[in-house]
Amino acid sequence: MLGFLLRRCGVYGLYFHNDEQRFVLSISVERDRDESEENKNDKNEPKQEEQSSGWSTGWFSSFFSSGRVDPFTRGGICTQSLLAVLKANAAEKGWRSLDFDSLLRQIGNLLNRQRESAGVIMRGSSRLDTRTLGTVWTETAEVRRALLVGLCYPATNATNATNATAKLPELHGSWNDVTDMQAWLQSENLFSASEIRSLTDEPTGNEPGRVSREQILQGLRWLLLGSGGSGGGGSGSGEARLLFHFSGHGDGLKLCPSEESDLPISDFELSEMINEFLPSNATLTCIFDCCDGTKMLDGLLRHPIAFGTTQNLY
Repeated sequence: MLGFLLRRCGVYGLYFHNDEQRFVLSISVERDRDESEENKNDKNEPKQEEQSSGWSTGWFSSFFSSGRVDPFTRGGICTQSLLAVLKANAAEKGWRSLDFDSLLRQIGNLLNRQRESAGVIMRGSSRLDTRTLGTVWTETAEVRRALLVGLCYPATNATNATNATAKLPELHGSWNDVTDMQAWLQSENLFSASEIRSLTDEPTGNEPGRVSREQILQGLRWLLLGSGGSGGGGSGSGEARLLFHFSGHGDGLKLCPSEESDLPISDFELSEMINEFLPSNATLTCIFDCCDGTKMLDGLLRHPIAFGTTQNLY
C-alpha cells in the first residue's frame, strides 16, 4: 500500500529505468485535435494526395497501387498507417530490419502525403536507437500472446435519455483495425490464431455488442500472466513476446470500454499492471489508436521519439 501511494505521488519511479530483463514499447499516432474536430463529420471522405518526391514515393506507391484505397477510410489512423508501412516493407520481411527512427519517419511521410496533421510518438523502457523491429518482435520467443481490442460503441435501441446522452460517439473502423491487425500478425507468423484474443463490440445477431471494463482487464491479466490470468506468466525462463492493441475512444489518458456504466481504464492502472505483472525476459508492445494515445504510458516509459507532420506538434 505504501509503495502504491509513493508511486502515485511520484516519490519513486513507476517506470522501467533501463530494465535489462523486460522491455516495453508503445506506438501511437494521433490527429491534431483541431483537425479531428473539423473531420468528425466527414472522416470517411478520402483526402486528395499531395505530390511528393524522394525515397518515400516508392514505398508509398507500391502499397497503394493495384487499386488499394486510402487506409484512413478503413480504420484508425494509427493502426492503418502502421500496417501500411509494415506491408510496404514486406519484401523478404524487410520490416524486421527497420529501426525505430526509420519506422517513425516512414509513418510521418505517409501522413504528410495524405495531408494529415498528426503526431507520431514511440516510447521505450530503454533507448530505441539501438533496436530494430526484428529485435523487439523476435522469432525466438517461446511464449507469444496478443490482445486486440476494437470498440466502435454502436448505438442501441435504448430509450433511456440519460444513457443516450452519456453515450460515447460511435466510431467506424475499429473492428476493421482488429481484423487487419490480426491478419497481418498471423501472416508474418508473429502470432498464431490460438495466441491471439480479440475483444470487439460488434453485435451478434439481435444482441448488442458490449465490451466491459472487466473484460478488458481480464484480457490484460491473461496477456501479462498467462493462462487463467493467475500468475506465472506461462513463460518459465523462456522469452515472451506480448502485444496489446487498443482501437477505440480515449479520454484524458483513459481507455474507454463500450459498456456505458463502466469506468474507463486509466493510464495509471495500466502502468501499474505492466509494472507489477510483466514477467522477466518479456517484451510488450502497446499500440494505442485513440485520443490521448500519444501520451499513454509516459510515466512508465522515459525514452520517447516523436515526429510531427504538417504542424509542429511535439
